[in-house]
Amino acid sequence: MDNSQDSASDADPGVETVAAAEVEVLLEQDPEDSPEAVKGAADPAEELAQALEDLRAAEQRADASHQSYLRAVADLDNYRKRMRREQGAIASRASGQTVVSLLPVLDSFDAALVLEVSSEEDQNVLSGMRATYDLMMGTLQNQGLEIIPTAGEEFSPEVHEPINAPPPGDGELVVANEVRRGYRLKGRLLRASLVMVTRRSESE
Repeated sequence: MDNSQDSASDADPGVETVAAAEVEVLLEQDPEDSPEAVKGAADPAEELAQALEDLRAAEQRADASHQSYLRAVADLDNYRKRMRREQGAIASRASGQTVVSLLPVLDSFDAALVLEVSSEEDQNVLSGMRATYDLMMGTLQNQGLEIIPTAGEEFSPEVHEPINAPPPGDGELVVANEVRRGYRLKGRLLRASLVMVTRRSESE
């Protein structure tokens, strides 16, 4: 008889039963109940905290983008306003230079139109000159040209340039006579008026 077969048959049946029971327990155990699974499970509180942190970060990025957009819009609006001001200033300077170049022509008209003529031919020439002057002045006044008031006005050093010393006294200085016209263009002084000044007496 074979001794090996006798040894196998003589094995303790209790050992085999215990081994089978351990295998069965291992097979029935839920993998999620293992220490590794429990350790890897997400904590709901941590997930909520992370979600809130992500939300705050997203809000900050959105706010930064919105602020950047608002700054860009404001910069564009300021640029447009600045360009309009610069264009207006350029146009105003060009207009002023054109009018200034015409002031000697206006002075010539002013000097000619006060002449007294006797002949009919001279009267016709003077009438033609007045019509031309009125047409030119009308065009310039439409562009903002203003004649500075003089005779009888209170003397103002801002717009009146005196050519004589005022008489002594305490009366108010006034313009007695205009020697050369002064002009403003859209409220800006182009040339002061040359005037003679006097004092207004207390009785006036």
